[in-house]
Amino acid sequence: MADRELKEFGLSVFNWLKAFPSNIPRYTYERLPIVKWLPKFNRQWALRDVIAGITVGLIVVPQGMSYSKIAGLPVQHGLYSAYIGAIFYCFMGTSKDLTIGPTAVISLITGELVVELAGRMTPQEVAAISCLCVGALTMILGVLRLGIILDFFPTTVLVGYTSGAAATIVIQQIPKWLGVPNINNRAPVYTIIITMFQAIKTLSWLDLVFGLVSFFLLVAIGLAVDRWGRGLFSIQLVKISRFFIVTVLATVISYIINRNAPRNAKGEIIPRISILKTVPSGLPPPQVPHVSSEIFAEILPKLFAIALATILEHIAIAKAFARKNRYQIDANQELLALGLANVTASFFGAYTVTGSFSRSAVKFQCGVKSPFAGFVTGALVLLALYFLTPAFFYIPDAALSAVIMVAVSVLISPPSVFIQFFKINLWDFLSSQVALWVTIFVSVEAGIAAGVAFSLVVLLFRIARPNFHVLRQLKDRPDVFVDSEIGGNFETVSSPHGVLVFRIEESTTFPNSDAFKTWVLDEVYKYTRFGGRPKATNEKLWSDDLEVHIRNLRKAAHGAQSNITDDDLPRLRAIIFDFSAVNSIDTTGLQGLFDLRDLLKDYAGVTDFPETFFEVHFVGIQANVLRILELSGITRPVTPVALGKVEVLDGKDESKNVDHGPSMKVPSGALSLAGGSPFLKEEGLVHLTVRDAVDAVLIRAESWGGVAPSGAEGNNSGSDTDSNSGLKDKTEIHYV
Repeated sequence: MADRELKEFGLSVFNWLKAFPSNIPRYTYERLPIVKWLPKFNRQWALRDVIAGITVGLIVVPQGMSYSKIAGLPVQHGLYSAYIGAIFYCFMGTSKDLTIGPTAVISLITGELVVELAGRMTPQEVAAISCLCVGALTMILGVLRLGIILDFFPTTVLVGYTSGAAATIVIQQIPKWLGVPNINNRAPVYTIIITMFQAIKTLSWLDLVFGLVSFFLLVAIGLAVDRWGRGLFSIQLVKISRFFIVTVLATVISYIINRNAPRNAKGEIIPRISILKTVPSGLPPPQVPHVSSEIFAEILPKLFAIALATILEHIAIAKAFARKNRYQIDANQELLALGLANVTASFFGAYTVTGSFSRSAVKFQCGVKSPFAGFVTGALVLLALYFLTPAFFYIPDAALSAVIMVAVSVLISPPSVFIQFFKINLWDFLSSQVALWVTIFVSVEAGIAAGVAFSLVVLLFRIARPNFHVLRQLKDRPDVFVDSEIGGNFETVSSPHGVLVFRIEESTTFPNSDAFKTWVLDEVYKYTRFGGRPKATNEKLWSDDLEVHIRNLRKAAHGAQSNITDDDLPRLRAIIFDFSAVNSIDTTGLQGLFDLRDLLKDYAGVTDFPETFFEVHFVGIQANVLRILELSGITRPVTPVALGKVEVLDGKDESKNVDHGPSMKVPSGALSLAGGSPFLKEEGLVHLTVRDAVDAVLIRAESWGGVAPSGAEGNNSGSDTDSNSGLKDKTEIHYV
């Protein structure tokens, strides 16, 4: 599958370059989705989009200023990010619900970067260069259509680090929310908590009142609307706009309190509570971000963390709303739009933007019909920047902290989510916990890296140690073979005498080749006996402890008191591999199959007695794997079976006369995958179903003649009588 996708990608790139530059107009048209949906725009859409755009605008103004403070930037930079992201996505986005702008997690990582470069670069320069680099990387991924790399970041890691980042933000805001001054909220969370309690006596009671009342109002409005306003959009708007409402109320009260506040020698107000103070109006002049190569190399890991968080958050939210509303998004187009938005924003005082879950949910609740709502939101933010900044002067810091805490609290997953991870898969639960706690106690980028690294290690372990199964036949459904481990739920019977059926639940590649070979051999040792000539003591190697190993395996399989010996077990006749779950096979895996076949051949007795019947059959092979197996020749018989006239049982004209002796019937299923390969049509070792493979083994073993190996009688005379009678009518105790 991967090889095919890689070839298709290479071919698409080649065709694009071949058609360059004549394909530029078509490419531009495809990269501007607004050209496709704008002709469909109508008055009904416009009404819904204007309502959604204004509503989101009322939220993003206080949120943008709050998140900017998390990033360690002046509050106006959050508004710069809000209007650029919203307007840009209107032209290039493929989701009607998604809105992009400043978010809590990205603000937190940006703030960490600002602290790291304090004294060497201004916060504005740090924000601009991070926005530019993240945008460039995201845009490159979109242009090259490399959205596939996002598949390596599991949802559990996303949930873990998002919850950890949100919890970190809440803890960082507690000092300002409670009015405790002079607390470094960029310190580790445990340091913030300790120093806050140490300085609790210095808190400002007026700030404390603003913070607690604002927090109470935000929570109370949300709970009241959820309880009494379900299904009523007009009441839901109150909850949606609560951040704006509470911010306005707090600002008005703050203005009343500070209106007659004393002033210093410079004429500046000395506020009675902590407030934002002066916020510049209008837009800043465009500036080109710049950074030295030394600093760039130093902050590169942090930039990658911001890029990963930006991309993962954006794509996850876009896919969630697309799935909920039953429409499709183009992940590569989303990356391109997000990248261009950030590159453009870096020149206009903004910091990194990405998709916002809370604001996108608001757009969805408002019944948005197209991305035009983003344009309305951006226009509203611009109006605020030009005409409302004087009012921002009196916004209380405690109220903004309350807004931040309530806004990011929805990003903290409840314990039930992690309990569900634990019930479904322990490794998924552990990956979420690694991301969660490393994010809280170290940093966001460390949390992402640790969570992803842990998940990749688990993934590699699963590939290296996949599930292997012994298959048994259902008693009432002879054509159905099931895993022996679930056989207790059904009445099953063993495979025919000396025939073992195995299934591997993974591609056969270098990480799992040896494990597969070892497992198959151990299963063979448990349920069949050695068919070759026993070695004398002087012929054995000094390290040969195979007999002890086999004895221990049989005790574990049959019980410590079973005393199973070779005389109680059938000789190995055939191995059937169900390869229906094998998507690919590499050189190491193929060599492992050859090595395994040689070891099984020796164990069956073919090496010592060449006339012994033994074969390896394959079931359900996919086309790309079949081609490799055919070319390698492993689908040919281990021993030169004296095939006679091959007759296809379905009656089609696929029979082939080969004058090698008596006639032989091969099930048609054995020929269905041959695909024109002459030796497969003659030898029939590849089958559609396990039933076809078992029938083929029985027929071929009977055609073989059942001659007992010369010299074998003295080895296992007690159970070799089945050699003359063939396998078809033999009944055995169920060992497998």
